[in-house]
Amino acid sequence: MLPSKELRELSKRVDICLSGKTTPKGCDIRFRQFYWLMVFDDQGELLTACRLADRLTEQEKKFGRTLPEGLVAVVDSGLKVAPSLEELERRYIKAKGSTETFEALREKVKAMEGVGQMRLADFLVKTAAETSDPGLARVRGVLVEAAACDRQVINHGAYARLRKSIEGFIKVHPSHPSAGDVIRPLADVGLKYSFDLAATCKAYASAWSEASPPGGALHKLSQQLLDHCSEELARADKKLSRMKPDAYGRLRLQARLGRAQETLDGLKASKSYGVFRPIHAEWRRDAAAKLSEQDPRNQ
Repeated sequence: MLPSKELRELSKRVDICLSGKTTPKGCDIRFRQFYWLMVFDDQGELLTACRLADRLTEQEKKFGRTLPEGLVAVVDSGLKVAPSLEELERRYIKAKGSTETFEALREKVKAMEGVGQMRLADFLVKTAAETSDPGLARVRGVLVEAAACDRQVINHGAYARLRKSIEGFIKVHPSHPSAGDVIRPLADVGLKYSFDLAATCKAYASAWSEASPPGGALHKLSQQLLDHCSEELARADKKLSRMKPDAYGRLRLQARLGRAQETLDGLKASKSYGVFRPIHAEWRRDAAAKLSEQDPRNQ
């Protein structure tokens, strides 16, 4: 699927990334995620598959289109349905970011199978000052960006960008009523492939607390992050305990739980491919550093 003439042309109109090496807008299309997105249980039984797969198969069977051509046709059909994305953006600005016009934008992107999510995220942040509630506009942008990362991206740079977006929002709008809405996306998406979630969340919480007076907004966000982190780690530990030794996702959970030796052993026994290389390199570095810190000889 990558690269292709059809997708290169699409990338000129919609924010997508056609290479595993770069993420110009943090958005990335991959064959597995858009066509073979299938979810299996621990016994290998198929639970569900992305509905887009059916639409792409229909394009192939009915019109004889290739996979890239089918994807472009599906996205184009969503783009052509009136009103246009540009018109909806103008309505959003005119209405100063009303809920109605924001929902219309989300529905438009949904019709495009989410391919325009990063464009929408950028638009919401860039036009925040023109809305009646700039903080809410930025929260919406963060949530749309998180949804894009969670759905169509496995890329070290994209997750880093999302974390930066969340950090930037909290720095400017720590007291906003919607500030708490970005905590879960930070832990569950921005830090999805980070090593030792507990240590990372503690570092965030410590930095926020130091920048706020006792009982301030950042203190409340810090506690919210730590509470969610504890719940997430409990879920990860329970899920890991039920996994078979060679189950997909086991290595990520070991890294997420900060189990240094198990992570290094898992990396040694497996091969890193494409987009996972920088993620695995980070796990290898951080796991080795944690083991070194725990070594009594280095105390």
